[in-house]
Amino acid sequence: MINGSKKTITINQGGAVKAIEVKIPRGLTQGKKIRLAGKGELSPNGGPAGNLYLKSSPVSSDDYSIEGNNVLLSKPVRLTQALLGDTIEILTPNDATINLKLPAGTKHKAKMRVPGHGIPELKGNGCGDLFVVVNIDMPKELTEKQQKLIKQLEKTGL
Repeated sequence: MINGSKKTITINQGGAVKAIEVKIPRGLTQGKKIRLAGKGELSPNGGPAGNLYLKSSPVSSDDYSIEGNNVLLSKPVRLTQALLGDTIEILTPNDATINLKLPAGTKHKAKMRVPGHGIPELKGNGCGDLFVVVNIDMPKELTEKQQKLIKQLEKTGL
């Protein structure tokens, strides 16, 4: 829903259950409110119904988390990719695929900024950034060949 959406919700207004469609604007971040005029409680003295406010609470996934208008993506990479450098494929929150250059010697938990691929500003033209957090995947078990190669690397001082 980074670029907005429509959702149907059910409300109880004066004892009557109603399904209404809510337009969720692009850039709706944590804690922002949507006002639905006339969808609140009925006035006790016969006047018009009040307003209903919906408070946003974006849901993070296992891969993505949200900080304001910025999005953090946890990206696992192999040890060899971090040591030697590589180009990795990233799926942005709005489902675009981009290639990101991983420099040689990238450290575990390094944050790489991809400008303009976060959550759009609710009002205005700006957009947050995507931060790719590198997680070096350390193998739990090594093959005999891998162990032999690592021992050779050890002798070089690595």
